[in-house]
Amino acid sequence: MVRKDFKDLKLYFSNSMISLKEGDYEHAIKSFSHLIDQGIEPQKSVIGLITAYSCLTRYPAALKLYEKNKDIFIGNPSNRNMLVETMTALLMKETSLLKKNARGSLSTVFMAKRMKAVHEAYLTDEDNLLAIILICYWYAVLGARPYETEQMMKDFLRNEYVYDEFRWKLLEKLAITDKELMDDITIAGMFRRIPRYLDHSYINLLLFSHLLGDDFASAREKIEVQRMNGVELSDDVMWNYINSSVENNDIDDLSVNFAKRLFAKGWMDPVIGQVFRYAKNNLNIYNVTNETKALDLFGI
Repeated sequence: MVRKDFKDLKLYFSNSMISLKEGDYEHAIKSFSHLIDQGIEPQKSVIGLITAYSCLTRYPAALKLYEKNKDIFIGNPSNRNMLVETMTALLMKETSLLKKNARGSLSTVFMAKRMKAVHEAYLTDEDNLLAIILICYWYAVLGARPYETEQMMKDFLRNEYVYDEFRWKLLEKLAITDKELMDDITIAGMFRRIPRYLDHSYINLLLFSHLLGDDFASAREKIEVQRMNGVELSDDVMWNYINSSVENNDIDDLSVNFAKRLFAKGWMDPVIGQVFRYAKNNLNIYNVTNETKALDLFGI
């Protein structure tokens, strides 16, 4: 039974969001429904209720609610972004229920009907954001998608508010037929964090994309974390780190470490020379005499 004795209904909304994030979807449904009836945070509560229905695979109810309230999403980037962010984050926490319903003998029939309803909603309105999210979700988790929705999913992949794990799972599936997506630096740059479950080659691409950004300190921190995680950094990452450290007048131990590793592989460049000369003059813990002599011989 929904509690109605909260003195502060704003606090009640926060409690409803906690229920949603903790996976207590039935309680969240009752709570958000009550908030909508009371006119408290109605738009955010609609988003919460849509998400709760979706996590329970109750897609017809979610679609009906979305359609009833679609005016709050049309021309409202804030609400659309919140729906994307909330849905993609919480759906990835509830993949077990989707898999269970999609693979059981009887539940498969019901799930197929629900998926069909979502696809029909998308065909009726290709801007139906809820249908887009759910179709992408199925493909990311189950590898199943309706006909002629691949381009739509590629477009959604580039939505900056998509949760990292959701983006990665969707990217993995889409890259099966379009391998160039894995090399797309713009997609890599959309990951807010670098999840540990990624393969090392893609982690290197993410690090590379961060080095191309404006926050060198943040890129350095991410590289240090991945080194501690045992990731073998690519030559491109090491080279771009060296170059960025020189451009930012921020040569450090890591710059010297990378310069020595690349030099050992035969890399000779004025930027590497700058790092070695800086180390010779300012970082006494490094012996770079042989490297600087070799660079001098080549006039670098």
